Amino acid sequence: MKDTNLLKILKIGHHTSIRGAGISLKWAINQGRYVESRNSFKANDLIEIISSNPFLIDEWILYSQDKRTCKGFYISKYEIGSIENPAKKFRFNSKEELVANYVIMELDYWSKIE
Repeated sequence: MKDTNLLKILKIGHHTSIRGAGISLKWAINQGRYVESRNSFKANDLIEIISSNPFLIDEWILYSQDKRTCKGFYISKYEIGSIENPAKKFRFNSKEELVANYVIMELDYWSKIE
């Protein structure tokens, strides 16, 4: 998958925030063609793009902090957690790895991808 397409997916968090366009997450997922693209990339594919665009880390952390729901996932330091299932926590060694996995877990959740 092309980096430009992956970057479009990585911008979904910003586009749905009040700092961005403030569009709905469902609309942003559809516009980013996330569901159609999902089988063609993994978290490792996102890490290099995030490393080259470190502002994406802050955008997704802010997205996580601004969520107004108890569904999906959240970021806490180097950990991804779920309010729905407090025992379900995932720890990562770098912010790039954390955000890459968070993006996939969060967008899969809201896209209903299993």
